[in-house]
Amino acid sequence: RCRNGRARSRARSSTRSPSWIGAWAWASPLAFANASPVRVPQALDLASDGLLAQENGVPIMLVFTREECDFCELLKSAVVQPMILSGEYEDRAIIREVMIDKGPDLVDFEGRTVSPFSVANDFDALLTPTVVFVGPGGREVGKRLIGINNVDMYLWYLEKSLADGAAAISKETSEGR
Repeated sequence: RCRNGRARSRARSSTRSPSWIGAWAWASPLAFANASPVRVPQALDLASDGLLAQENGVPIMLVFTREECDFCELLKSAVVQPMILSGEYEDRAIIREVMIDKGPDLVDFEGRTVSPFSVANDFDALLTPTVVFVGPGGREVGKRLIGINNVDMYLWYLEKSLADGAAAISKETSEGR
């Protein structure tokens, strides 16, 4: 069920990308295999994350993964973990992983305790990896990303979806919704 594709991690990054991309994208994820990995925060309480997103005016980036998914590992090691390490996204998004086959039960946006599979099913994110950008109430605010093929292009699309999500949240806030 893991989305197939190839990743080219040595290609040059766009000049519009954050500063960490150029330095990170040229290196193989295997070069960092011995480094202690940064953990992607698990989604445990989406209702609380929604309040935090509303308070800060940022989208929530839900990263849907499975345990035995090589492309999920590629996404985490080549994209999500470097995002966290860079510190450049701390005030731009709340990043949470939903491991749909092995993750702990969590609180959804309505305050109910549910399985991660149930959340993935609600978001139609059973194909992994899938990244969904949502606003404080759990409504999708940016274009979702399904699978991973080319890391550099993925980063461009991710940046666009984050920007679209932030703009949608800003618009909702200014309209008083």
